[in-house]
Amino acid sequence: MDASSPPSEIAASGPAPAVVRLDAGDAGDFLGPLRAALAAHPGADFAWIAKGIAEPFAWLTRLQKAAYSMPRIAAAVPMCDLSPVTELVDEATRAAHKLDPLLLDQTAYCVGDRACYEIPRLHPVCAYLRRDALDAVVPMLPAGPASPQSVLDTLVRLWRATGWSPVACDFLYVERPGHLSAAPGPATLEEQAFLRHSPFAGLRRAVSDSIRIGLPPVSTPGLDERPVQLHVMHFWGGGLERWVRDFGRADPMRINMILASFRIGEDGGQRLILYSDPSAMAPVRVWDIARPIRSSAGTSLEYRAILEEIVRDFGVEAVLVSSLINHSLDALTLPVKTVVVCHDFYPVCQAINPRFGKTCVRCTLEDLRACAKSNPLNTFFAQQQTPEEWHAMRGLFVDHVIANGIEMIVPSQSVANTLRQLDPRLAKVPMHTIGHGIDLDAPKITTAPREDAQRLRIVVLGRLSLHKGLELMREAAEGLRPHAKITLLGCGRNGVELAEKLGWKAIEKYELADLPRVLQSLNPDACLLPSVVPETFSYTLSELMALGVPPIASAVGALKERIVDGETGFLFEPDKDSLIEAVRALKSQPERLEKVARNLAALPKGRGTADMVKDYHAIIPLKPHPVARFRVGLGRSTSLTEPYRQLNESYAQLTSAYQQLSGAYAHTTQAYEQTRGAYDKAHGEVVRLHAVLGQWGREVSALKVPTHPWRIPQALGLMQDLAKQLKKPEE
Repeated sequence: MDASSPPSEIAASGPAPAVVRLDAGDAGDFLGPLRAALAAHPGADFAWIAKGIAEPFAWLTRLQKAAYSMPRIAAAVPMCDLSPVTELVDEATRAAHKLDPLLLDQTAYCVGDRACYEIPRLHPVCAYLRRDALDAVVPMLPAGPASPQSVLDTLVRLWRATGWSPVACDFLYVERPGHLSAAPGPATLEEQAFLRHSPFAGLRRAVSDSIRIGLPPVSTPGLDERPVQLHVMHFWGGGLERWVRDFGRADPMRINMILASFRIGEDGGQRLILYSDPSAMAPVRVWDIARPIRSSAGTSLEYRAILEEIVRDFGVEAVLVSSLINHSLDALTLPVKTVVVCHDFYPVCQAINPRFGKTCVRCTLEDLRACAKSNPLNTFFAQQQTPEEWHAMRGLFVDHVIANGIEMIVPSQSVANTLRQLDPRLAKVPMHTIGHGIDLDAPKITTAPREDAQRLRIVVLGRLSLHKGLELMREAAEGLRPHAKITLLGCGRNGVELAEKLGWKAIEKYELADLPRVLQSLNPDACLLPSVVPETFSYTLSELMALGVPPIASAVGALKERIVDGETGFLFEPDKDSLIEAVRALKSQPERLEKVARNLAALPKGRGTADMVKDYHAIIPLKPHPVARFRVGLGRSTSLTEPYRQLNESYAQLTSAYQQLSGAYAHTTQAYEQTRGAYDKAHGEVVRLHAVLGQWGREVSALKVPTHPWRIPQALGLMQDLAKQLKKPEE
């Protein structure tokens, strides 16, 4: 079933709706213009929006979808702060922040449930009224002028009596006109009950979280015409995280959502988090799964249900699987275009990068058993699954790729060659080579002259780890000392500790935008890339070439493929003797460095991220779509996601406990003359409760849950601890 036409949704029929920009003031006749509009547009629905307010994108289409999402819906209105029923942002928050109503609308659309909720009262700022519902009750309206709110209140009463319902949709927000006051009159019983158990509580909380972090812009998948694709990945940092952020920034023609997996604490819990785009600061969905996925799962019913929900609710048309770490292989079985982007060799290689003494050229079950037992570079996943289990899982990975006709994208040809050596069945899988693009717009580094007798100025660029050459640098340190002065740049904590022991200079980290300036200040003759594992691409190498700094790199993987030895850089085997000899030779033959520097300076500007994205679009062709193609559901729950539901329920329980204690205190105050002891006890409980709640609020605030959603279980734990401390005082 097409995502834009869910089974519960009926199609609008008849002429296009009559739309007016209405001066929806507190007074003035509304009934006369309504009758005139209906007479001028026979058979047409009727919609309006207040004059002078910012009009959200596709507001009319969204309201029409809401009005026709179920039979017997008479009218649909957006969220609006004019009425407490549809209030999205409370008065205090509006007063404390200068809020962009269009950003609020985008946020509500993105974090809401895309649902309609039956409401007891309509507001006059913006609405969509179905013609069949109007025809059923307009003849019953009293004659004479009437204000917009009074007309709407009468319509709602008549509709309810004749079997129609008004709804509000959580996927559209309009601002409150400054000149309008809140709807007058006491709340009805229905309105009081609705406000007590508002279905918008989770939405309000999520929007408030976004406001607290600055209400950042978000993408709106399924709302505008752009096709939607989903990136499945981990958030371990490094090249993958940079790649997906660059991709999203350089791809304005599509919406790129992210599904990332997080580990919760040390007990193996797991959370899946969905972001609307790579630059998003807050998630739009969060799921905790009951059966955590260690390494990768062959299948997971929970995980697959989540994937299907994402594809359905957000109109996902393509999936780019950039990592299956802590994901299920179900990501390879969806009924949409799927590609695997190989940022590493996982899960074909359990160690992520295939090196066991030397770069691996095969990996049988016996090889895997030996690797799991003895390879110092295979420490993370070897303890999570037996070799036999891993062998079966990676075999299923290849089965899915072949059976579902999935194409693979590799950033260098060396990746394709190695994968096909590790599993020969991949020889039949199409593999496209698309190198990563970078947008480094900076002049070439100029190096000051060096006397022949002076040591080379060598910068080791990038984080140092066992895989990235930490032990190689340690072993080669003494042999390098006569030939080079070493500076570690962006080396991380491990590199800083190594530099302190060996007498090198070290800069723990730097911002990417500052790299040209920092490198220029270090005045390097060359930069060293001592990775001992086969890199799949190396952003660092691209940066050095763009800046004209000669690279000295280990002859493995993409480094060996991308560097022409002696022309665009220098290669050495990843062992200490080869490294020392390479540096010694360059010190004694400085003209070789000068030649490579000249060659790099003459190179044309490299591929940018927009070039890379264009190549991906050629493999994953997607067309624009009609606006507002998302599914609309009938809202029943009072939450955004399960974690927010838990937080909301816990908060409601604590609020109830506080109200009970406050009530007991008030009751005891009235009975002061009868029992001073009961008063003192209740007063003491309330004072204690204030202190406990204050401490709890500070601890929860420190967790920064809106931007660190994986800490929600800690927040729930604090709530549980707080609940234990709250006891209703004895009567």
